[in-house]
Amino acid sequence: MKVVPLNDNQRKKIINTVKPSKRDFFSYQNLNLLTAVSNEKNIFLTLSSYISSAIARTGDNSDEYKYVLLSPLGCFTVNCIERMGKIVGISCPLPFIASKSEITDMIDFYNDTFSEQRALKKEAVKDIDLGNKDFTEWYLENNCFDK
Repeated sequence: MKVVPLNDNQRKKIINTVKPSKRDFFSYQNLNLLTAVSNEKNIFLTLSSYISSAIARTGDNSDEYKYVLLSPLGCFTVNCIERMGKIVGISCPLPFIASKSEITDMIDFYNDTFSEQRALKKEAVKDIDLGNKDFTEWYLENNCFDK
């Protein structure tokens, strides 16, 4: 597996799947439109949202993550429940694309490569004037949201 930059075609597929809204900051607050992890099957995984147990107030101390899985067959949402840093539940949209263990490995790799992703993100935006926005907000405002 490796960390890779996303291209515009992949970003558009992610946006069509996640459907962020200009009026709802939480719909894109944790959306990663810059990098993903890729495996040998040409499947890409990136974070789309995160809700901590403190915000959700479910009482079970579980954090909820949503990832986007891009494959040659389409773009899918993967739901993941973590408790104390360990994955305790995961949805697998189409097991023939990627099994639960493959998705779990990709999520673990995604989480373990924060510094690589950060370096790649920094390089990818070095020539873009983001103002005071992060890349995702800048990208959505300049390519998707009505002005």
